[in-house]
Amino acid sequence: MAGKKLQAITAHLLAANLVPQQKFESWMEEGRIETASKNLGNGIRISRAEYDAVIVLEEYNGDAALVFALVTTWLMENDSSRFDDDMPEPQIEVTPIDAQSVDVEITIRFFENVDLVPDDNGPISYQGQRYAIATVPVDEPSQVAVGDNKELPTDAPYNRAD
Repeated sequence: MAGKKLQAITAHLLAANLVPQQKFESWMEEGRIETASKNLGNGIRISRAEYDAVIVLEEYNGDAALVFALVTTWLMENDSSRFDDDMPEPQIEVTPIDAQSVDVEITIRFFENVDLVPDDNGPISYQGQRYAIATVPVDEPSQVAVGDNKELPTDAPYNRAD
């Protein structure tokens, strides 16, 4: 869902107490929506949002490496598909304020899928059905067969042990 990554990295950086909360800002800009219509079984991928997350730390006087590490480790753990999607690296702009502090502006490009699940009370009407924005649940098969000749080892059914 669009904006979830921005919200999550914002919460992560706020929790690090880099600056007082009133000196911290984040917002979304340069957004673009790519229409999609992909059946996911239990729902539909309706679009993909692309945007820049902008995060500003005002009057930061800590170690720059800490900010870099917090951003990088969060991306590695929470947005690992960015490498497959060939996303640009985060941009960081530092503006000196005085001898002890700087303003830090971080810009991170994100992609986020917008998925719909059927919901009789959902706010979205699409192709005669009601939907809500949510993560589409994935059904995991417990049994798989490759072919129809059980005499062949490649066609034998596979049963997952739970």
